[in-house]
Amino acid sequence: MESKLFTLGVDPIYIVAVIAAISIVALILAIIVNYKTIKMWHRYDKFMRGKDAETLEELVNQLVTEVGTLKDDISELKFNQKNLIRDIKSNVKKVAIRKYNAFKDVGGKLSFSLVMLDGENNGFIITCMHSNGPSFTYIKEIIGGESYVSLSVEETEALKEAMETDILM
Repeated sequence: MESKLFTLGVDPIYIVAVIAAISIVALILAIIVNYKTIKMWHRYDKFMRGKDAETLEELVNQLVTEVGTLKDDISELKFNQKNLIRDIKSNVKKVAIRKYNAFKDVGGKLSFSLVMLDGENNGFIITCMHSNGPSFTYIKEIIGGESYVSLSVEETEALKEAMETDILM
Protein backbone atom coordinates (compact mmCIF):
# COMPACT_ATOMS: atom_id res chain seq x y z
CA MET A 1 0.00 0.00 0.00
CA GLU A 2 1.39 3.30 -0.99
CA SER A 3 1.30 6.45 1.26
CA LYS A 4 -0.81 9.41 0.25
CA LEU A 5 2.26 11.55 0.91
CA PHE A 6 3.87 10.19 -2.23
CA THR A 7 0.77 10.78 -4.33
CA LEU A 8 0.80 14.55 -3.75
CA GLY A 9 3.41 15.03 -6.37
CA VAL A 10 5.80 16.79 -3.96
CA ASP A 11 8.99 15.26 -2.76
CA PRO A 12 8.66 14.51 0.99
CA ILE A 13 12.11 16.01 1.67
CA TYR A 14 10.74 19.47 0.77
CA ILE A 15 7.85 19.07 3.17
CA VAL A 16 10.27 18.01 5.94
CA ALA A 17 12.53 21.00 5.15
CA VAL A 18 9.61 23.48 5.39
CA ILE A 19 8.47 21.96 8.69
CA ALA A 20 12.07 22.12 10.01
CA ALA A 21 12.36 25.80 8.97
CA ILE A 22 9.05 26.65 10.68
CA SER A 23 10.23 24.78 13.79
CA ILE A 24 13.51 26.76 13.85
CA VAL A 25 11.66 30.10 13.51
CA ALA A 26 9.25 29.03 16.29
CA LEU A 27 12.20 28.07 18.50
CA ILE A 28 13.90 31.44 17.92
CA LEU A 29 10.66 33.29 18.70
CA ALA A 30 10.20 31.21 21.86
CA ILE A 31 13.74 32.08 23.00
CA ILE A 32 13.14 35.82 22.39
CA VAL A 33 9.83 35.76 24.25
CA ASN A 34 11.42 33.81 27.11
CA TYR A 35 14.28 36.36 27.34
CA LYS A 36 11.85 39.29 27.45
CA THR A 37 9.72 37.54 30.07
CA ILE A 38 12.76 36.92 32.28
CA LYS A 39 13.86 40.53 31.87
CA MET A 40 10.38 41.79 32.78
CA TRP A 41 10.27 39.42 35.76
CA HIS A 42 13.56 40.83 37.08
CA ARG A 43 12.20 44.38 36.76
CA TYR A 44 8.99 43.39 38.53
CA ASP A 45 10.92 41.61 41.28
CA LYS A 46 13.16 44.65 41.79
CA PHE A 47 10.09 46.93 41.91
CA MET A 48 8.24 44.72 44.39
CA ARG A 49 11.22 43.87 46.61
CA GLY A 50 10.39 44.71 50.20
CA LYS A 51 6.99 46.16 49.30
CA ASP A 52 3.53 44.87 49.84
CA ALA A 53 0.36 46.05 48.16
CA GLU A 54 -0.55 48.46 50.99
CA THR A 55 2.91 50.07 50.96
CA LEU A 56 2.69 50.56 47.19
CA GLU A 57 -0.77 52.09 47.53
CA GLU A 58 0.54 54.52 50.16
CA LEU A 59 3.49 55.38 47.92
CA VAL A 60 1.21 56.05 44.94
CA ASN A 61 -1.12 58.20 47.08
CA GLN A 62 1.86 60.14 48.42
CA LEU A 63 3.15 60.75 44.89
CA VAL A 64 -0.30 61.91 43.73
CA THR A 65 -0.45 64.36 46.65
CA GLU A 66 3.05 65.65 45.87
CA VAL A 67 2.15 66.15 42.20
CA GLY A 68 -0.92 68.14 43.24
CA THR A 69 1.22 70.30 45.53
CA LEU A 70 3.72 70.86 42.72
CA LYS A 71 0.93 71.93 40.37
CA ASP A 72 -0.26 74.47 42.96
CA ASP A 73 3.33 75.72 43.40
CA ILE A 74 3.73 76.10 39.64
CA SER A 75 0.49 78.08 39.41
CA GLU A 76 1.67 80.37 42.20
CA LEU A 77 5.06 80.83 40.54
CA LYS A 78 3.42 81.73 37.22
CA PHE A 79 1.22 84.29 39.00
CA ASN A 80 4.25 85.78 40.77
CA GLN A 81 6.19 85.86 37.50
CA LYS A 82 3.42 87.85 35.81
CA ASN A 83 3.39 90.31 38.71
CA LEU A 84 7.17 90.68 38.59
CA ILE A 85 7.15 91.34 34.87
CA ARG A 86 4.44 93.96 35.36
CA ASP A 87 6.41 95.56 38.22
CA ILE A 88 9.70 95.53 36.32
CA LYS A 89 8.15 97.71 33.64
CA SER A 90 7.57 100.41 36.25
CA ASN A 91 11.13 100.24 37.65
CA VAL A 92 13.94 102.46 36.44
CA LYS A 93 15.49 100.62 33.53
CA LYS A 94 16.94 103.33 31.35
CA VAL A 95 19.52 105.80 32.59
CA ALA A 96 21.71 108.36 30.86
CA ILE A 97 23.77 111.30 32.02
CA ARG A 98 25.15 114.15 29.96
CA LYS A 99 27.84 116.41 31.51
CA TYR A 100 28.47 119.82 29.97
CA ASN A 101 29.64 123.36 30.57
CA ALA A 102 26.43 125.40 31.02
CA PHE A 103 28.11 128.83 31.13
CA LYS A 104 31.09 129.77 29.00
CA ASP A 105 32.79 131.78 31.75
CA VAL A 106 32.77 128.86 34.23
CA GLY A 107 35.46 126.27 33.55
CA GLY A 108 34.90 122.53 33.57
CA LYS A 109 31.94 120.34 32.85
CA LEU A 110 30.23 120.68 36.23
CA SER A 111 26.67 120.91 34.92
CA PHE A 112 24.73 117.76 34.09
CA SER A 113 21.41 116.32 32.98
CA LEU A 114 20.44 112.95 34.45
CA VAL A 115 17.62 110.96 32.78
CA MET A 116 15.89 108.06 34.55
CA LEU A 117 13.10 106.18 32.73
CA ASP A 118 11.04 103.04 33.24
CA GLY A 119 10.27 100.42 30.59
CA GLU A 120 7.55 102.59 29.06
CA ASN A 121 9.79 105.69 28.83
CA ASN A 122 8.15 107.41 31.79
CA GLY A 123 10.36 109.14 34.34
CA PHE A 124 12.21 112.39 34.82
CA ILE A 125 15.22 114.50 33.94
CA ILE A 126 17.22 116.18 36.70
CA THR A 127 19.31 119.06 35.42
CA CYS A 128 21.87 120.86 37.55
CA MET A 129 23.42 124.01 36.10
CA HIS A 130 26.62 125.06 37.85
CA SER A 131 27.92 128.62 37.81
CA ASN A 132 30.30 130.81 39.84
CA GLY A 133 27.31 132.21 41.65
CA PRO A 134 24.26 130.19 42.57
CA SER A 135 23.65 126.80 40.95
CA PHE A 136 20.23 125.78 39.68
CA THR A 137 18.59 122.35 39.77
CA TYR A 138 15.50 121.47 37.76
CA ILE A 139 13.42 118.34 37.41
CA LYS A 140 11.28 117.73 34.34
CA GLU A 141 8.70 114.96 34.00
CA ILE A 142 8.92 112.60 31.03
CA ILE A 143 5.81 110.72 29.89
CA GLY A 144 6.06 108.30 27.00
CA GLY A 145 9.48 109.65 26.06
CA GLU A 146 8.30 113.25 25.79
CA SER A 147 8.38 116.30 28.04
CA TYR A 148 5.65 118.90 28.22
CA VAL A 149 8.30 121.46 29.16
CA SER A 150 10.86 122.50 26.59
CA LEU A 151 14.19 120.69 26.86
CA SER A 152 17.69 122.03 26.34
CA VAL A 153 19.96 120.48 23.73
CA GLU A 154 21.83 118.54 26.43
CA GLU A 155 18.61 117.29 28.01
CA THR A 156 17.29 116.18 24.60
CA GLU A 157 20.55 114.29 23.90
CA ALA A 158 20.47 112.60 27.32
CA LEU A 159 16.79 111.67 26.86
CA LYS A 160 17.49 110.16 23.44
CA GLU A 161 20.45 108.21 24.82
CA ALA A 162 18.39 106.88 27.75
CA MET A 163 15.55 105.72 25.50
CA GLU A 164 18.04 103.79 23.34
CA THR A 165 19.55 101.92 26.30
CA ASP A 166 18.13 99.44 28.78
CA ILE A 167 20.19 98.54 31.86
CA LEU A 168 18.17 95.32 32.44
CA MET A 169 18.50 93.76 28.99
